[in-house]
Amino acid sequence: MAAASPAQGARPVLAEFTVWKPFLVRAVVSGVFGLLTIFWREPSTLVMSIVGGLYFLLVGAAYLWTHRMTHWGAGPRVLTDIGGGLLLGAGAAVLVLRTEAGFAFAGAAALVVAGAAELVRGLAARGHAAARDLVVVGVVGIATGAILPLVEPLGAHALLGVAGGGALLTAVMLGIAGLSYRHDSALSAPPGSGSQGSADPVN
Repeated sequence: MAAASPAQGARPVLAEFTVWKPFLVRAVVSGVFGLLTIFWREPSTLVMSIVGGLYFLLVGAAYLWTHRMTHWGAGPRVLTDIGGGLLLGAGAAVLVLRTEAGFAFAGAAALVVAGAAELVRGLAARGHAAARDLVVVGVVGIATGAILPLVEPLGAHALLGVAGGGALLTAVMLGIAGLSYRHDSALSAPPGSGSQGSADPVN
């Protein structure tokens, strides 16, 4: 059997590191939402519904991108598809219902299921570079979703505070991870591939 060339050996590594793109998108969406919840001192239920609904829609789309467009191995994808679908559904429900109960319970269901799915995928894909990141982000999602119904009686400010706190933790984790994998993808690119020594090494 012929030995694999360096370029061939680099392909799986580069495929794993492509996770930096959806990770950074999720970090930006989560970070912007989290900062809004900090600086918006007295949000109304309408503001909570619009901002929260858009957040769930955008982060749901980025979540699905993370798990559909990235190489995680041969494991089943059904759980993460359900998690992403629930995030999108929560976004639509929050925008339509415009109630604190709608935000609390739709958001809780989506975050818990999506977080659990990501936790399971992270544990299953132990050999993947970003497996540990999925586990941590999954735990954050589960914890955030579990707390939301408990603070629903406290109103929009408390709901956004809990959701925004989880979003900021996610943004920090995925932002650091995404930048790290972006750097590693450039270092792992085979010579002459156009991924090294150029102005934009990973595009």
